[in-house]
Amino acid sequence: MFVMVLYGDNEHALFNTLCKIPVLLDCIKQKCHYEAEAEVDLADETGQVKNLSQNQHCYASDILTEREIYILLGVNKPNKASTPVYVPLLNNDNIVNSKFLAKLGAQLDSLSQNRGNVKKMCKKSASPSPSRSSTTDGKQRTSPNGKHKNISTPQGGKH
Repeated sequence: MFVMVLYGDNEHALFNTLCKIPVLLDCIKQKCHYEAEAEVDLADETGQVKNLSQNQHCYASDILTEREIYILLGVNKPNKASTPVYVPLLNNDNIVNSKFLAKLGAQLDSLSQNRGNVKKMCKKSASPSPSRSSTTDGKQRTSPNGKHKNISTPQGGKH
């Protein structure tokens, strides 16, 4: 299972979602060249924020839809603000348009209402299933016969 993350000047990268959210976020920051201390999140193409940092105990595959495209967001938490401010880290006016930005703003208002639904969805996967195994580098791989699968690029090697 993988997702594509859009960032920077129309750049993109593929990520395996069969891992815990902190591992995914660390990989995203490393591959997309953001400092380790920076807070990031993802939004779908409509601007719906996925609130990954609030679901640290979940597997990314429980929150993110396989083979979907997500936009990388910076998360700023002003000192006196109760809700975070999301900043798209993608320079593409076709995707990051006024409709997308409006949805990000609307997401801030409804964030507290949606938290409970996402947490309920993640509780079922708080412990890894037997088919998931962790490697020494923290990546998750699945295979019924014990072989490792390379899913770094879609079939045919095309991006």
